[in-house]
Amino acid sequence: MFGNLLASASYDRKVVIWKEINGTWNKLYEYANHDSSVNSVSWAPHEYGLILVCGSSDGSISVLYGSADGTWDTRKIGGAHTIGCNAVSWAPATAVGATLDGASAFTTPRQYIRRFVSGGCDNLVKIWKEVDGQWVEEYKLEAHSDWVRDVAWAPSVGLPNSVIASCSQVYYP
Repeated sequence: MFGNLLASASYDRKVVIWKEINGTWNKLYEYANHDSSVNSVSWAPHEYGLILVCGSSDGSISVLYGSADGTWDTRKIGGAHTIGCNAVSWAPATAVGATLDGASAFTTPRQYIRRFVSGGCDNLVKIWKEVDGQWVEEYKLEAHSDWVRDVAWAPSVGLPNSVIASCSQVYYP
């Protein structure tokens, strides 16, 4: 358990992480390394650790990693979406080699594949995967004809596949 944490994103180019202590919300950490508004934030599944992904109108995506000593490490994906990133959503925690029947779940310590999806003003939906501590574009989904306004990675209830929903700004008179 990471405690009671809340992340806020704003037009002021900042991400603020808040912690509730005795009924009062206190600023825990402020990240101000974007050049334009921060449009979306999403906490990673608990199994990944204390991680927050942030999408910005400057086209970049930042991933913030919280540590036990209260410090934060950040990795920035520059140019993730031309014109801007509107939405981010984490993939459900999926263990490497996990099977539908869960047979491998108790044989070795779990190693998780960290992934998230993003949607941008470039009309694209992108899937990102962490490889050796770096975030790389795994897939580019080209199905929208206008800005992608939101993305959501559906929970996986032991199923061997993933479902991602995306919506765009298309207007049909």
